[in-house]
Amino acid sequence: MRILRSRRLVHALIGAVVFLAVAGLYRLENAGQGGRTLTRWEYGFRDTLTVSGRFNPPDSRLVFFAIDSTSLSLSGLDLKTLFAGVPPDSPEYHALNLMAMGWPWSREVYGLLSERLLTAGARAVVFDVLLPKSGVGDEAFQDVLRRFPGRIVLGSNFVRETIGPGQEAWALNLPVSTVVPDPSADVGAIGYVNFWPGFDGVVRAAQYQATLDQLEGGAPPAAGAVTAPASLAFRAATKLEPFNLDHPFEPHLFRYTGPPGTYTAVPVYQVFVPDYWQRNFGNGAAISDKLVVVGSYGSWQHDEHITPFGLMPGPEIHLNLINALLHHAFLHELPPWIGDLLIAFAFIAAWLLTVLVKKTWLRLAAFVLLGAGYLFLVKLAYDHAGAIVLAIPPVLAFGIAGLISFVYDFTHETLEKLRIRRTLEAYVSKDVVREVLDNPETYLSKLGGQREQVALIVTDLRGFTTMSEEMDSTQLVAQLNEYLSLMVDDIFSRRGSVDKFIGDAILAVWGHVKSEGPAQDIVLAIEAALLMRESLRRLNADWKSRGLRTFEMGCGVNFGEVIFGNIGSSRKMEPTVIGDAVNVTSRLEGLTKDYGRDLLIGEAAADLVGDSFRLQFVDRVTMRGKTKPLRIYSLVSRGGVTLEPQMAAYLEACERAQASYSAGSLKEAKVLFEDCLQYWPDDVLLRTYIERCTTLLERPSEGVWTGIHVAEHK
Repeated sequence: MRILRSRRLVHALIGAVVFLAVAGLYRLENAGQGGRTLTRWEYGFRDTLTVSGRFNPPDSRLVFFAIDSTSLSLSGLDLKTLFAGVPPDSPEYHALNLMAMGWPWSREVYGLLSERLLTAGARAVVFDVLLPKSGVGDEAFQDVLRRFPGRIVLGSNFVRETIGPGQEAWALNLPVSTVVPDPSADVGAIGYVNFWPGFDGVVRAAQYQATLDQLEGGAPPAAGAVTAPASLAFRAATKLEPFNLDHPFEPHLFRYTGPPGTYTAVPVYQVFVPDYWQRNFGNGAAISDKLVVVGSYGSWQHDEHITPFGLMPGPEIHLNLINALLHHAFLHELPPWIGDLLIAFAFIAAWLLTVLVKKTWLRLAAFVLLGAGYLFLVKLAYDHAGAIVLAIPPVLAFGIAGLISFVYDFTHETLEKLRIRRTLEAYVSKDVVREVLDNPETYLSKLGGQREQVALIVTDLRGFTTMSEEMDSTQLVAQLNEYLSLMVDDIFSRRGSVDKFIGDAILAVWGHVKSEGPAQDIVLAIEAALLMRESLRRLNADWKSRGLRTFEMGCGVNFGEVIFGNIGSSRKMEPTVIGDAVNVTSRLEGLTKDYGRDLLIGEAAADLVGDSFRLQFVDRVTMRGKTKPLRIYSLVSRGGVTLEPQMAAYLEACERAQASYSAGSLKEAKVLFEDCLQYWPDDVLLRTYIERCTTLLERPSEGVWTGIHVAEHK
């Protein structure tokens, strides 16, 4: 137990070191002092969640008209051929003609576009277009702005400007005054188009309001400062419905609507082509009550930004930001201390798995499943709770702690096997050395070979081969070590000697070195067997409480003649006992499985202890390779102990049934054995006799009935 506690402490220290390393490194990286590896992995996983997780469904009130390559490539020839049906004196033809004159378009195009869309019932038209300088058609566009006040939103942008040698400052470029007579940052028809990318230049968050002072490092204004500059998305969303945004001056992680192309890019020129206007827009009915965003689309203007999906056009990002604002589809990142707590939980989980799950393959499977399960929970939190939970550092801490613990266990197992071998050798030599010191001459003379009458015990674990294949080797060695230690202590406590270990089997001897007398030697052997059974019961209860596999032991006790001597070769000698009595004892142990008894006693031993113990006759058996039958017994209680009435009735009934069986009255014996089941329904011995009687009644044996059972196995 002390060794087990020590190993648990080592695993706990491993986890603590891993926690400090991973949590500390992640904190340093976030502070910009420890590289970018963990942070890059974490954000890579978050971007994977964005791409594969739940999207924010697009609002049906949002429409995207694109200034795309087809709109830019209009020519006079197209007006004469493709659009020959457009009346030359119509506003539509005039707009198409202005577009065909080449880029940049006359600002009158924006006015004509706005007028057509707003007249059709659009809530507002939002231009993701910058007009910082005067241009052709400003007056016409200004006239439309005047006729539709507050329903057209124009773009502005924050820029870094040089204000002196080596000095820069933020400035806000507003639309030119020839378009907007009195441009101001707090005008509801002007919104900045800037995106402030996060880690690795990826747009994951939106800042719906910002001030120059804030960009220069100052404190953000108080919430509700409506006069501060607002983003194009913020201005656009307010045209559909009023709302209050918590902390508008802080970045808001938002849920994307989908990958590029989620919002269909309708070429701008189609608004002025009657066929398209009628077929695609129902003469404007499809635009009614919609918010229209107009912006460049395609790589021609390089208005593309990095998102978790890759490059995405600026207008589409604005649409995503508007949609997130309309549906409050924002994500919240848990505070850093919760991340530290998750990393701590990860190493605690790794420690628990290490100390509770001993099978290597089972522990590996548990680590993989728990790691994957945690990542799945992170995904569920993202999809359904809008929470960004720290993912990679906890999983990394979990895996590293588990790997180091596994390496430690493997090394410890190797050393433990060496220690067990030395321990087992010490168990054998301890008794031998003690006797040599007490009676050196007698012992040395016996080593040459001497016949002795001895009491013997052979124990073996049931199904140990299967257990050795299924159990983790470290745990198996540890449990076997605990088991053997207790069994040897019990044998030594009754002055026995451990002759040898044969795998999980034990051969113990009384009387070969120093005898207490045949009867007393057998009494001591049986008492040792009872102690071993009780020790295993307590040990199994302890293992079961710790979630470990339990052992079952069979035990054979016998008395007979053996040869004791120093057996082996010139390079390796071992003091041991050999002889038929040893083989019979081993076979008695093997028969325990057949009769449902964990302890069987041979007739020579039973004849010597009739006054000390209450025994039950089990059977007369001829063992394989033998001709003389052997009576075998099981232990009921110590002598002089009053039996419970039910046990006394069972023994009496069983004796009558066995008497009928021995006399050859098989039909009567079967009935009597079946009657015994009322006292012990699960008794394997009774069911063995019942099956035997049934078989013999169906196929009677030839020859004279003896009542002797021939054992089929050794």
